[in-house]
Amino acid sequence: MGTKFIKTHQPCHTCGSSDGLSINDDMSTKCFVCNTFTPSTIASEETHTMLAEETEVKDISFLKQYREGVSVSVSDRRITKATMDKYGVVKCDNNLYFPYHDKDNQLVAAKVRSTKEKSFSTAGAWGKGTLFGQHLFPIGGRYLTLVEGEFDALAAYQMTGSKYPVVSIRNGAGSALKDCKQHYEYINSFENIIVCFDGDEHGVKAAKEVAELFGSKCKVFKPLPDYKDACDWLSESKEAAFVDRW
Repeated sequence: MGTKFIKTHQPCHTCGSSDGLSINDDMSTKCFVCNTFTPSTIASEETHTMLAEETEVKDISFLKQYREGVSVSVSDRRITKATMDKYGVVKCDNNLYFPYHDKDNQLVAAKVRSTKEKSFSTAGAWGKGTLFGQHLFPIGGRYLTLVEGEFDALAAYQMTGSKYPVVSIRNGAGSALKDCKQHYEYINSFENIIVCFDGDEHGVKAAKEVAELFGSKCKVFKPLPDYKDACDWLSESKEAAFVDRW
């Protein structure tokens, strides 16, 4: 049986069309303007998030699992328990819960990642959530680092001495500019902004767009071919080299 469309007339982040993208039931996407097809293995995170944000899931049952969760280290990524504690990330059963807070610092949603499979889901009032980690760092300050994912936020925070604010956009590179515009006042309150997105085509494009949004106060972290994101630098014990480029 073939796939079928579950959402049509969505924005395409490849060509810029405002309504050319359709989402299939397997989470792959097809743009009928630029004819770009993105397989489900690549598109799943962004399309799941797009759907979750639009439907504004009200279910708060995740709070029970979150409150029952325990803080753990992530040894394969070299992320310490102390870093997980800082961001409030917990493990319950076979899932990691990455908490998202609203503008009043109330826990309203979570991104739930399976520790057995490379999959994720969202729970709670996703549309009300601010940037991941934003509630931890007061508005205004000398430095703010923006990354592309929750694990990268943990890695970058740890590598920079666990003392500088690091937050992640919510929805992947394709929605980075939208996220940053939505939280412009918070991001722009910092004197220096470092954009440390993934080193792939989508991340490089998104970093350029975000840098243009914040002008001269913004610096783009220059990735290296062997290190796609902050997690790669940490997992290879390259903290000093990362900070040198940061």
